[in-house]
Amino acid sequence: MLSESLRPYFEWCGNTWLGTAVRNTTWAFPAIETFHLLALAVLLGTVLIVNLRVFGLGRQYAPAAQLARQFEPWLLASLGVLIASGIPMAFSEPSKCFESVSFPIKMGLIVLGIVSQFTIQRRWVINGDAGGGKAKLAAVLSIVIWTLVGAAGKGIPYV
Repeated sequence: MLSESLRPYFEWCGNTWLGTAVRNTTWAFPAIETFHLLALAVLLGTVLIVNLRVFGLGRQYAPAAQLARQFEPWLLASLGVLIASGIPMAFSEPSKCFESVSFPIKMGLIVLGIVSQFTIQRRWVINGDAGGGKAKLAAVLSIVIWTLVGAAGKGIPYV
C-alpha cells in the first residue's frame, strides 16, 4: 500500500480530463486495456525469444545478440504502448491503484525491468558473450522481471 501522503496526487489524477474521460466512456477502458495487453504480449514474446536463445533454445539461425538487436524495435515499441496505455488506465481508476498492493510493485518492477534491459541486458547479451554465465544470468533476470510485471498488473484489481 502506498503512503497516505500520495493520496492527493492519485485523487488529482482521477479528476483530470484523461481520468474522467476514460472512466465515463463505456468503451475507452476496454479498448485501452486491449492495446495494453497486446503490448505486454509482444514485450514478453520478444524477451522470451531473445533470452531463451541465450540458453541455446529455439532456431539456431541467429545468435542471441543478433536476435536482441533485431527485436529491439519491437521491444521499444511495446514499452511505449504499455506506458502510453497504462497511464490512462491508472488515471481512470486512481483509488484502485492507490489501495492496491500490486500497483507499486508493478511500477517498481517496470523501472527495474527498463533499467536492466538497457544496462545489464545490453552489456551482457547484446554486446557481450551471449552464451556466457553473465548473459544467462541477465536472461533469467529479464524473464523473471517482465513476467512479474505482468503478474503484478493482473493483481491490481484483486490484491
